[in-house]
Formats: sequence, C-alpha cells, structure tokens
Amino acid sequence: MNIIVTGASGFVGRHLIPALEEQGHIIYDLSSSNFTDIWFLDNIDYVIHLAVKTAAGGYCQTHPGEQYLSNTSINTDMLFAWKNKYPQAKMITFGSSCGYDKNVIKTEDNYLKGEPEPGYEVYGTIKRSLLVGLKALKQEYGMNYSYLIPSVFYGPEYDLHDKHFIFDLIRKIVNAKNGGDKVVLWGTGDQTRELIFIKDAVDIIIQAMTWDKEIVNLSSGKEYSIKEYAQTICNIVGYDFNLIEWDTTAFVGSSNKKLINTHLQDYNFTSLEEGLKQTIEYYENRSRSSK
Repeated sequence: MNIIVTGASGFVGRHLIPALEEQGHIIYDLSSSNFTDIWFLDNIDYVIHLAVKTAAGGYCQTHPGEQYLSNTSINTDMLFAWKNKYPQAKMITFGSSCGYDKNVIKTEDNYLKGEPEPGYEVYGTIKRSLLVGLKALKQEYGMNYSYLIPSVFYGPEYDLHDKHFIFDLIRKIVNAKNGGDKVVLWGTGDQTRELIFIKDAVDIIIQAMTWDKEIVNLSSGKEYSIKEYAQTICNIVGYDFNLIEWDTTAFVGSSNKKLINTHLQDYNFTSLEEGLKQTIEYYENRSRSSK
C-alpha cells in the first residue's frame, strides 16, 4: 500500500514508519520541510495525519494564537489535499482528550458536547474542528476516516527535552539517583493521568487502517496517580520514594475522569512497569552517550 504519513519526524512517526515499512508498505513521509509535497503524490491508499504544532509544559496557555494559526493551516491544507488529490484514501488522524468537556463521560458520542477542557480550549477546539471537517467530507463525498482520541504516548526514542509529565518524572528521579538535585514534583501527587506505550499506539494505528469505526478513544481504560508513577520509577531505578518532595503550590492541570475504553477492551496493552523499564533504559543510555 502507498501511505502518506505527515508529522513523520515526530515521536509517533519515528516509531510508526519503520513498522509500516516492515510490513512492506511504501511510505511518503512528510514533515515541515516538505509538507507541500502532499499536492504532488498519486495513487495513495492511506493518509496517516500526525502533523501538529503543540508542546507540553505550558505551550497551550502561552501560545494560543500561534497554536491556532499553525494548526488551522496544517489541517485545512491536509483536508483540501485529501479531497482534491486522493479522496479514495482512508485517513487516520488524531483528536485530543482535552477536546472533551470536563463534565461529560468520556465516550466517543460525547466528544463534541459542551466545551473543551479549561486551559486547553484552543487546542481542544482545533482538534474538534478537524473532526467536524472529516465528518463533513464523509457526508458530502463519502470519504473514509478513523479519528483516534489518545491518552499521552510514552516510550523510547522521545526527545529528551520533551516536557510531558512522565518524561519529567523519569528525568528527575534518574538524575537524583545519580547524585543530582533532589526530586520536587508538583501538586499532592494524587492527580491522575493515563499513558499509552508507543508500541501499543503504533499497533492500534495500523489496525485502524482496516476499521470501519470513525471515532475511537485510544485508551487502556487505566489511569494512575502521579505518586504511583513516581513509585514505579523509583522501584525500577532504586531510588527512595520517600525522598521526593511535593510542591502543592504548582499548577497541576486537570485530573478528569479517564477516557472510556469502548472499542479496545480485548487489546493486550503493555504493562506500566514494562513500558517504564524500556523508557528509562532509553533515557539512561542517551544520557550516558551525551556526556
């Protein structure tokens, strides 16, 4: 199959493209440097649209205008090209859990109800708008898509400067174990989050190529508190969890109810401990090689 992958240089793309190539697919990988090539490709069977402008660590709150303009342009260009150049191709793309209203039960039927999560209104609205566009193109032109609403992805090959909470936890605890600064984490540690190991995410994305499902929560249905994540990391690296300090004045974000695992109940997700072991090993190896 001929497959376009946008956002190919990102975290998901770095794992997805080798997996697709291993299956024998021909990949046209597009990043910011060659994104306009979407207009010059033919005979495309699938479009996997990963390209997005965002970042953890407060970007959504401090750059709402930049985020809106960049992502609106990316998504509009992508939908125009899809419709005009390869309407026969199925698109697989992503929403965001912050697109859910904080008061609804997080099932796919409720995704467009209410308002996006407070603090992430712009990003949530952008992702909702992408879904509205997909629905409109399907309604008028019969085009097919699967729209995945994921929890946070984690695993090896991440950028070491990534500020998502799990990478920050690993960095702080491993560095403290090796004689660095004491570990200070935000909030009480009782706030909860859900993670999806990147190899599971890639496998599910590939499965979605043959789905007839339009909207799916890419969720394990399990969430853990920050304390539980920190304790597991401490156990793996051999650091005393009781040495961690908690900054209850820090912004901790939301701690809403988890995504409801509607379609993936039978999927055998990687255990938290195994996923963290692989991620920690990657961080330790990269840290040693950079010295």
